[in-house]
Amino acid sequence: MRRLVKNVRPRLRARSGFTLAELLVALMVFSVGALAMVATSANVMTLITASKNRALAASIASSRFERMRAQPCSAHHTDSATTRGVSEAWQVVNLAKADDVTVRVSFIANHRTQSRIYRSFLQC
Repeated sequence: MRRLVKNVRPRLRARSGFTLAELLVALMVFSVGALAMVATSANVMTLITASKNRALAASIASSRFERMRAQPCSAHHTDSATTRGVSEAWQVVNLAKADDVTVRVSFIANHRTQSRIYRSFLQC
């Protein structure tokens, strides 16, 4: 008896892994995400610095009001000064039973000079 043998080729198995096109697309998506994170972090650092400068300016204005409250009303006068890189100018208007004090602070935030005005009445 004779045996019939079929000439069978081994089947090609699907290989596991990614194609070159899939890798290129994944690399592009990752690159765009990484660049977006870098741009966002630079923007966040600029905002943090500007916020720090605004807080410093508010602190300087508050400090000016406190120093003027510690003085008698006869010692209040209009003047200006620069403290830690922040320019401050204050104006005193004498009223009947109080002084109207306006403090204008100028500082650099977001690469340009900004100003804030604070106003308080100091009782005499």
